[in-house]
This record gives sequence, structure tokens and C-alpha cells, in this order.
Amino acid sequence: MNFDVEYDVVVVGGGGSGKSAAYTIATESDLSVLVLEKMKETGGTSQFAEGTCASESCEQIARGIPDYPEGYDLPEGAHFPSHEEHYRRYLEYSHHRANPDVVRSFVWNSGETISILKSIGVEYSDVTLYAFDQDTELYTFHRPVGLGARVQELLLRACINSGVDIFTSTPGKEIIKEDGRVVGIKAEDSEGNEIVIGCKAVILATGGFADNREMVKEFSWIKGIDKGLPNRDIIDNSGDGIRMAIAAGCDTKDLGTIMTTSRAIGKTRESPLSVAGQQPALWVNVHGRRFYSEAVGHSFADCANVIAQQDGNTIYVIHDAGTLQVLKDTGSEIGLGDFIPFAKIETGVEAAAQEAMDAQDGSGWIADSLEELADRAGLPKEPFLAAVERYNELCDAGFDEDFFKPAKYMRPIRTAPFVAIRKAAGINVSSGGLRVNGDMQCTDENYEPIPGLYAVGNEASGLYGDTYNLDCPGTANGFAHTSGRIAARHAIKMIKGA
Repeated sequence: MNFDVEYDVVVVGGGGSGKSAAYTIATESDLSVLVLEKMKETGGTSQFAEGTCASESCEQIARGIPDYPEGYDLPEGAHFPSHEEHYRRYLEYSHHRANPDVVRSFVWNSGETISILKSIGVEYSDVTLYAFDQDTELYTFHRPVGLGARVQELLLRACINSGVDIFTSTPGKEIIKEDGRVVGIKAEDSEGNEIVIGCKAVILATGGFADNREMVKEFSWIKGIDKGLPNRDIIDNSGDGIRMAIAAGCDTKDLGTIMTTSRAIGKTRESPLSVAGQQPALWVNVHGRRFYSEAVGHSFADCANVIAQQDGNTIYVIHDAGTLQVLKDTGSEIGLGDFIPFAKIETGVEAAAQEAMDAQDGSGWIADSLEELADRAGLPKEPFLAAVERYNELCDAGFDEDFFKPAKYMRPIRTAPFVAIRKAAGINVSSGGLRVNGDMQCTDENYEPIPGLYAVGNEASGLYGDTYNLDCPGTANGFAHTSGRIAARHAIKMIKGA
């Protein structure tokens, strides 16, 4: 077959997983490597990431104990996890649906990822949890200075300095196989011309399918999530790599896991209404009824899963003067990483609710009585008032016998002004992709590898059951960088016959 150009390895996608793969090829071998990126710039969703998941890293070893917010005591027994603890948590959280080969490969290589990123200039401000006061999380969250955007900037520079070729505005289109092996890939340049590229291995790193609502509807278990909030962090992750791999014979056994998130309708995650909407006040559904322990907000993924299962993919978070005063005095009790820092002081909720009500944008309302709030927010009055009355009784008793929310969050809703915030669930990224083994090789339905074809980052499956695992915070970003390196090293060995 005639090729327009030839490389040893072609990486499809220039996000964290793709650039990590390319950087490894370029620095650990003499093989030639090309990155195809369909956007005008590289970066992918990794540029919006916060922390990186790892265990037994050089940063953890140097610190000795986890970082914790100033003014708060480190919980008794808090420690950095061993590889074994880290490994077990993925299997247990997934109800043993995770692939042990993939989990082991990621976990035992995760610490090296931190060392490699440090070697290209990444610095870490702290190593800790994502959601403080969440007692199920492991201390795996490595927060880089400048967050994901800075990491991707440094990684891009490292790739260029190492001789990686990068074609932007050039999406991959079709895997070329001969005698069962990958021998090339077809791509399309910015003018729509086909480019036929010869290679010995293709590493798919196109970020999954979160921006392809048809695929989300077909494969996700969460009914209606395809109609959820659009996410500004999705960079045209339309399932390109998955489509190519399926055509090449890759299995999709675990395709479909979605990392969900939630926020106030039409607002950013760090807006006053989203901050207040994440807090464990009173939550009711469109029928005006309380439906769950609001402490589920500690896990953004679990929280969004709960919201997505409510009618209309919508809930209302109800505050009064007392619960708003907690935000003003001591700050957020439930955080969202760097978007809603733990103990963030927030004084602008009432003004934001008034502004939203004046604009009639459907995200917030404020009133001097609960009856008036129900009318303005469109909540059915009788069940809503009954839900508030029952909730206040439980608060007075100091025990939530309906949903067992911790007593420290049980504060009655009695004092004006009253605020209602409308939240909805949406898609962050897809987390369940192509079936791979521990070397990140794409496999067929018999778990046999397809020679020369790899999937990494959100393109690959193996770490999850039906829900993203926030018990190991930073997993998506950590897996992206680590899986890219794992695939690259296997490709080097395969090509060189080692």
C-alpha cells in the first residue's frame, strides 16, 4: 500500500494521554512519532483537570502525611495509600467490575507519572483529598501549580523539544490493517484532503464520546443524561477513536460509563448559586418532595447520578437565612475541588438569586415566605410545604430517620429570606471506553489483543463499574498520563521486537 508519509507510531489526540504517549516514544526510543489533533490546538480535557491520582509517589514520600486545610485537624488515621490499598479501592468501588489487569497496571505506574511530570517542570502545591470531610476518599490527589492548563503547556513544550511531530486540525479517520495488524491510518487535513499515513502502531487518545449525544443515549445507563447540561470542558470528544477501533475489531464490553457532574442551571460551577446548590441544605425534586440524603453532595459523581434519576433531571436546593449564614460565616461545607474550595466564604447568594429571578433564567428565586417561594419557583405548594415541615421536625429531633443525613448538617428552614436554586445533572467526560488489557492494547471479544492498536485515557475502559470513582480523586487525569506511557512502552517493545 502506498502511504503519503510514514511514522513508527501515530498518536490520535493531543490531550494528556496522547502527549504522554508521544513524549514517552520520543524520549525512550529512537522511533518516530506523530500526533494527530483535530482541534486547532492540543490540550484536550486534561487542560481543565485539577489533580492527578497516584500512590507511593515521590511527593507523598517527601511529605509523609497528607496536606489538610489550615485551621482543621487532620483526621485520625489519615495516610497516603499503598499501591495495594489503591488497587483494592478500584475493585471494591466498581463492585468488582473493574479489570484487574488495567487497575494493577495503572496503580503500580501511577507514582512514576508524578516524577516524570516533575521532570518537565510541573510543581505540586499539595497532596490530599478532593472533597474534605469525605471519609471514603484516599489521599491520592496531587494538585499541580497552575492546574491542568499549566501541565498541558509544559507537556506540549516537552513533546516539541523532544522531536514529536504534531499535525493540528487533522483528525484521524480510519485504521488500516493488513493480515490482522495495524499498518497505518487515514486522516483528513484542514482542507478536507485525505492523508494516508503508514505506521506500526496507533495509540487512540481522542478523549471518549462525551460530546456525542447519540452515543451517550445509546450506551449510558443513566436515562436522559444525554439531555443534561452541556459541559464547557468537553473538547469535541465525539467518539472518533472508538468508532475507528470498533471498525478495526475492538470489543466494547465496558463502553458507556459517564463521569457526571451538576450545577445550577446555566451557571458556572463556581458561581454563588452553584456553590450554595452543592451544600447539604434541603433538597427537593420537581414534585416538592425530599428524596435523598443531601450529604451525597460530597461526591460530585454520585450526586449527579442521584439528580439525573429524578424526574426532569432537576432538583431544587432550598436555603433560608440560617443556612446562608453558614456560608457567610464558615464557608462551604461541601467543596468541589478548585471550583468550590472547602470552607469558601460565599456572601452573594441572595443577590445572585434575585438577579436570576429578575432575568427569569430558571436557576434561582428568592422570597420572604415559603409559600411565595413555591409560587415563584413553580414547586407544587402542598407537598413542598409538607416536605419542609417534616424536614424541620427531623432537624429539631437531631436525627434524620428518613434519609440518615449526618446530624451536623440538619438545620431547619424557617427564617426569611428563602432561596431556591435549580440544579441539573450533566456530562463531564465519558470514562468507559474500549476494552483494553494491562498494556493498553485494544482487545477483541475474546480478550485477544489487536496487534499495533492501543487505547488510552478516556478512550479506554477498565477502572470503573457504572460510576466514576471519586474515592480515588484525580483518577481520570492520572490514568490519562499513566496509560499513555504504558501504551507507548509496549509499542516500543513490540516494534523493536524486544
